[in-house]
Amino acid sequence: MKPIETLHLFQDLNQELIYFLADLKPNEWFLPSPIDGRTIKDLASHLIDGSLRRISMQRDHFFDDTEIPQNHAELVELIQKKNNEWILATKRLSARILVEMLKKYEQEVYELYCRLKPEDDALFSVSWAGQKKSPNWFDIARDYTEKWHHQMQMRLASGRNLLMSERFLTPLYETLLLGLPEQLNRSALSITEQLLEVEIIGEIRLRKRLINYGSHWEFYENFNDEAHTIVKVPASIGWILFTNTDRDKDKYRDKIQFAGNETLANSVLHLTAVMS
Repeated sequence: MKPIETLHLFQDLNQELIYFLADLKPNEWFLPSPIDGRTIKDLASHLIDGSLRRISMQRDHFFDDTEIPQNHAELVELIQKKNNEWILATKRLSARILVEMLKKYEQEVYELYCRLKPEDDALFSVSWAGQKKSPNWFDIARDYTEKWHHQMQMRLASGRNLLMSERFLTPLYETLLLGLPEQLNRSALSITEQLLEVEIIGEIRLRKRLINYGSHWEFYENFNDEAHTIVKVPASIGWILFTNTDRDKDKYRDKIQFAGNETLANSVLHLTAVMS
């Protein structure tokens, strides 16, 4: 895989988050987010949790005694349990303290990432992409998508503008779409030699092609052959689908353009590039 550069965006993305949170009125911190049961304050707390755990494990080499399950579903369940425990514990913290923690620890995560060699094995594999081992650049890019989409969920909750510039969106979608082979393989679609093209349209234009040779799906670099199935997803919608920001994916069907195999197109829309 060709490395996706995201590290240069971390500081700018966090600065946008700090500006956004500073603009919130006290009552707005408790607005419900698109994630059931979580407020804007809960999502801000969740971002801190991810950074503190990263620093504890990767910088300080501290791991708790939790046994990590190998089963994907059980791993998702464990992660969500830990997320909920942290959010519950930090409900007693003020918004000001959360902002101060975001300023400090997001910067420390960035500095940690800067010290890593992009091609070395990452501490965490990107399991939603079906990987048992991932390079650092992919783990970092995955974390970038986490920080971006949780901030957008907060912005949606408050009615603030989203960060939909090309500089933020292109690496976001390049990363999210790396989960497509695993998504199609899990769907167990018995479509041999089917050439699929997925295009992100609107604020950016990004095309990816995949082919199934019978046993598994993989990316296909030749854009000269005619695709059997084409799926066009607006950039304003794709991230909502792919990050489970809205689990009712069927209501977006009329905004998705596709030609060819409907079952295959539907599988694309159910890509899940998060651990939820």
